[in-house]
Amino acid sequence: MSLLQAANTRERLLQAAAALIWERGYQATGVDELCARAEAKKGSFYHYFPSKIDLAIAAIESTWQQVENGVFKPIFSTDLSGMEQLSQLVAKVSELLLVNTGDRKMILGCPFGNLGQEMALHDERIRVVLQNIFSAHCAYIESALNKAQREAEIPAGDNAQRAKNIFALLEGCLLLAKVDKDLNVFRHTMPVVRLMASA
Repeated sequence: MSLLQAANTRERLLQAAAALIWERGYQATGVDELCARAEAKKGSFYHYFPSKIDLAIAAIESTWQQVENGVFKPIFSTDLSGMEQLSQLVAKVSELLLVNTGDRKMILGCPFGNLGQEMALHDERIRVVLQNIFSAHCAYIESALNKAQREAEIPAGDNAQRAKNIFALLEGCLLLAKVDKDLNVFRHTMPVVRLMASA
C-alpha cells in the first residue's frame, strides 16, 4: 500500500466515524459498519486505530479542526463588531444544521454536544477531549465579548462567565432544534444572546 493510499484509508475511516457517530451515536455505531462506510478492511481499521474509542477521539479532533478552520477562525478574525461576530456564528451554524444523511435531510444537533451527552460519564478520554473543544468554543465567544466591551456594545462584566452562559444557551438550543425538528429554535437565539452578553 502506498503512502497516499494509506492516508486515504485513514481519512476515510475518520470521515466515516464522524458521520456515523453524529448520525447514530457512538454506541450504535459498530466497527463493521464503520469499515463498510469507509470501504476499508477491518485489518486496516486496527492498523490505524487500536480501538473504536481511539478512532472516535481522532474523528472528534478532526471534526473540530474542520469546524474551527471553516467557521470559527473566519468569523472571529473579521473586523466585524463583537456582537456581529456572534450573530454571524449563529447564522453560519444555522446553515450547517440541516444535514443530508442519504435519503433525507435531518437536524442532527451538535456533534460534540451529542457525544458528550452519550459518553462523558463512560469514557474519560472522550470527556477530556470534548471539554477542551468546549473550552475552545467559549474562548472564541469570550474574545467577541471582549471586543464588544471595548467598543461599548456591552457593559463591563465577567466575559468568561458570559461566554460560558452563551455557549450553554447555544448548545441547549441545538438540542431543542434537533428534538423539535425545527431550525428556527436555533436561528432565533440572537436576541437572548444579546441579553446574556449584557447581564
